[in-house]
Amino acid sequence: MSAMNTLPEVKKYVDSFSRPEGFNNYAWEVTKKLAIEAWESYLEKRPFRRQINYMCKEFYAMIRRPEDGEYILPRNSFRMLGNC
Repeated sequence: MSAMNTLPEVKKYVDSFSRPEGFNNYAWEVTKKLAIEAWESYLEKRPFRRQINYMCKEFYAMIRRPEDGEYILPRNSFRMLGNC
């Protein structure tokens, strides 16, 4: 996949992820919105100030660049569960 440079591309990418089992629609929409906010900060080259600790594994996949798998946020700025 090529690099994403616009919010519409990001939204399409984030929307491509399936809702995890056990997540209701509201929780999933909030999770996707948070991922889009993180991408918006990344694209605008400004710091992301919200906490994103212990989210579902799909969220952490959403905040990786599809072209190389690198996180769009500094890895030391969030914590993940062991199974992510």
